[in-house]
Amino acid sequence: MATLLKDTPPVLESELQRLVDPDRGRINGRVFSDPAIYQRELTHIFMKSWCFVAHESQLRNAGDYVTALIGEDPVIVSRDSNGSINVLLNSCRHRGLAVCSSDRGNTNLFRCPYHGWTYSRDGSLLGVPKMDEAYHRELAKDARGLIRVPRVESYKGFIFANWDADAIPLETYLGQDMLWYFDIPIVGALGGLEVIGPTMKFRMKANWKLASENFAGDDYHVLSTHGAAFRIGFLPDYDTLADYTAYFENGHGMGDIPKPGRAIELDRGMAQMFGPDAAAYVEAFSERVRTHLSDRQAELHSIGEGNVFPNLSWIKFGCFHAFGLLQWHPRGVDEIEVWQTTLFDSAAPQEVRDYARAQMSQENAAAGIFGQDDGENFERITEMLRGAVSGRADFDYSMGLGREGEVEVSGLPGRLGPHYTEQNHRNFYRHWLNLMTGQGG
Repeated sequence: MATLLKDTPPVLESELQRLVDPDRGRINGRVFSDPAIYQRELTHIFMKSWCFVAHESQLRNAGDYVTALIGEDPVIVSRDSNGSINVLLNSCRHRGLAVCSSDRGNTNLFRCPYHGWTYSRDGSLLGVPKMDEAYHRELAKDARGLIRVPRVESYKGFIFANWDADAIPLETYLGQDMLWYFDIPIVGALGGLEVIGPTMKFRMKANWKLASENFAGDDYHVLSTHGAAFRIGFLPDYDTLADYTAYFENGHGMGDIPKPGRAIELDRGMAQMFGPDAAAYVEAFSERVRTHLSDRQAELHSIGEGNVFPNLSWIKFGCFHAFGLLQWHPRGVDEIEVWQTTLFDSAAPQEVRDYARAQMSQENAAAGIFGQDDGENFERITEMLRGAVSGRADFDYSMGLGREGEVEVSGLPGRLGPHYTEQNHRNFYRHWLNLMTGQGG
């Protein structure tokens, strides 16, 4: 849980509206450094939003579990004996110690190491040591189960949870426009997406929003931040890879959207490096998308990087590029715990799977080319915000202001924008402000 800041006065809604002005393209530095704003985010953002907690391929059998985070609250995601998915606060009802200390596994029960209170897979309190002598059998076990997250829903294998019992349904929250793109890697996978290997975790000294907004569609930074990758020939000219951005309701955004037809030609070219099995895979993937979704989605073939508000980002996907998830878990106003999970088609040729996993590690892992570039930016911005002047200055988010809606491409949903714009950033902070001031949910 976050450290309680007893001497920090609460931030007023009127103050938030002064600090965050998406309509003018201005965001004040205090939004990334003020402890009171951060404390409000934990309750108004992370307790009111659908947050990704696991993929069903991690929970195939009864007793399988993974641990996750919603904001700073640790949770256990478990499949019980009836096959149901439970999301439980990882905190004993006796003294609060975590009852599960492993990232993943299979178990019949969860036992607190402090006093031995024991819980079932669904969180029910099973046993308490010395029930007769210590509690005289008067403890109401039915009322002492692990605290349950009240809303748990899955979209095609992606499990989300929400502390708000009155939240809109998950599919409504994600929105049909964004899901139009999201479905391409999910439905196109011949054997279904599955998690490959363990989740990699590392920390960086940065505010969580800097990472989320970047993946929501900041194509502009690639030219400078990752410029070396183009200069050494690791990547071709950036403008040949993608063309558009798009934003959606509830703060979601996506960048690096290619013109229809561009991505499949790139994958066909990549397949020549691997041989006939890889070439056949590309065509089978495309045909599956065309059959189960639409011709237009098959023409698009690939999707760019994006962010599901608040803090679930994904890496650009293609037949030779894994569907990599990045979660920016806040661990204070100036620290993030990054969780990187790699998913790929279970039926892809093994050499393609191996290549995609290697690419994910080379590009966006803690020691990857792009991951280190981005992390350094986020950390240096956060360090700069400690200054008395620099930490109170307005940042400029005005790129493309007033030009929203000028880009239209037949059959591509969402509010499209050009390759270089900050419309997605403004959409992110517009939703952030609505939640922080109690106007959204």
